[in-house]
Amino acid sequence: MAMGKNKTGIMAAITAATEAAKDSGSERAHRTLPKGTIGSVRAGLGGIQDIDTNLILAWGPKDRLDIELTAVNSAEPHESIQDLASSIAEAGQQVPVLLRPSKDRDGHFEVIYGQRRILACRQLGIPVRALIRTLDDTDALMAKGLENAGRAELSYYERVRFAQAILEQGYSRAEVCQALAISKNTLSQLERINRLVPSAVGEAIGAAPGAGRPKWTTLATAFEKEQLTEQAALGVLGRSSELESDTRLELVLKEIGKRGKQERSVEQRSPLPGVQIKSGKSGLSVTVKRSGDNTKFANWLDQNLDQLIQDSFERFQSENHEG
Repeated sequence: MAMGKNKTGIMAAITAATEAAKDSGSERAHRTLPKGTIGSVRAGLGGIQDIDTNLILAWGPKDRLDIELTAVNSAEPHESIQDLASSIAEAGQQVPVLLRPSKDRDGHFEVIYGQRRILACRQLGIPVRALIRTLDDTDALMAKGLENAGRAELSYYERVRFAQAILEQGYSRAEVCQALAISKNTLSQLERINRLVPSAVGEAIGAAPGAGRPKWTTLATAFEKEQLTEQAALGVLGRSSELESDTRLELVLKEIGKRGKQERSVEQRSPLPGVQIKSGKSGLSVTVKRSGDNTKFANWLDQNLDQLIQDSFERFQSENHEG
């Protein structure tokens, strides 16, 4: 896919979204329009238009963890959507969204960027102000990534998941870097977070808008070094689902510290080769490896361990009674 062929047009579309409409009566088409669709006619008009939010469909790699755009959204609005709706109700919609005509459903549009604004307008029961452009998938991805980067709307972890979603749709690493305006090194960091932090844990934590790369890197490293398990993290998150996303992340990071202290408080010793004893506040464990010269001893111990423990307990009682 050639990424540079329409970059000027993409940037113009993004720039136009911050200016007042001056060419609403223009008949100039921005690209070659698909024939026979209502959407193509609207795309050819130029300028900012009022669009019924029920005609807008989701498109492309998912870039947010906390909202979902569907044709009919019956779920309770997210708190941030409610705040945005209140702002639009008071001051109007200041920045238009970017749409493109749907190839599959005549008269409908796909959202390139502006999901929150669309959901806020839908909640208010009013049309959304939109720019409509005929963009192919590559150009649409570029516009989506550049708008997110320019408005700094995505949290660090949402960028992690957005980059992965783009890759999973078949785009190259170079295209991801261009869409998100990041370096190859930064993309590698995002990929590392995505690889090491289990998806279920990341989704349970959420966007964590106040957390940057250091905290997510700490979490990823803890999973890599087996200082934290997915089950343990989900256990913490299950008890804190009502808290804010940033707080949930902090609680998981604190769990790493707790487990580190527990590990440091455990005494380990090896009285015989292949035999390890761990002694800590919470318990005592003995491990005998079944390998090499230890195999016969391990098998014998397995058969006689119950009796050995019983004999040891009786000896303990006798010595304790005498003492």
